Amino acid sequence: MEISVKSNIDQISKQLSHLAYKQLPFATVKTVNQLAKMTQDAEKKAMLSVFDSPTPFTVNSVVVKKAYKTPIATVFVRDKAAQYLEPYENGGTQFLGKKPADLVPVQQAANQYGNLPRGILNKYKNRKDCFIGTVKTKRGETYGLWQRPTPAIAIKGIKQRRTANTTGALKLLVAFHKPVTVTKRLNFGARAHQVVNKNFDAVFGKELAKAMATAK
Repeated sequence: MEISVKSNIDQISKQLSHLAYKQLPFATVKTVNQLAKMTQDAEKKAMLSVFDSPTPFTVNSVVVKKAYKTPIATVFVRDKAAQYLEPYENGGTQFLGKKPADLVPVQQAANQYGNLPRGILNKYKNRKDCFIGTVKTKRGETYGLWQRPTPAIAIKGIKQRRTANTTGALKLLVAFHKPVTVTKRLNFGARAHQVVNKNFDAVFGKELAKAMATAK
């Protein structure tokens, strides 16, 4: 998506003095970069309200490519994050990449961002008391990582007791959910337009004034 301030600049340029007109290209580049940075900040802040505890990787995936000789700055999301964020902008189904499903911690501690810690599946998949599969429950069939109950007589030592399932029944550690159609929206494009429209006049006026003050 492209947001152009060219018409704004063209309109203003008709009213400028000779000195101000000479500083116009420099002021325009500075303005575009300022607006891009303001947009980046707004998009990152919005993620914190749209998502529950987004990871720093997700928030910091919004970056700016500054304008230099030409007044074109780009605010974009890095490719890896863009893949799973795209449905939250345009609608569609969750992007899970190489994951077999959306892994939801149940009786397994989540990390500070509410996600399954990395390496948990590998930790359990080679254990004899665990398996990945579908189990019929009162709520229907549930696919996930399950832990079989361990008879108390088979448990030796405190360390083993900490990791054993002593409930007497199967324990769901991690639920595997199918990708769903997302309902939340980032409104990345609409927000960018708002930031530019709201701040252009003030930012351009400030940058043009600074450019004229330092002109030789």
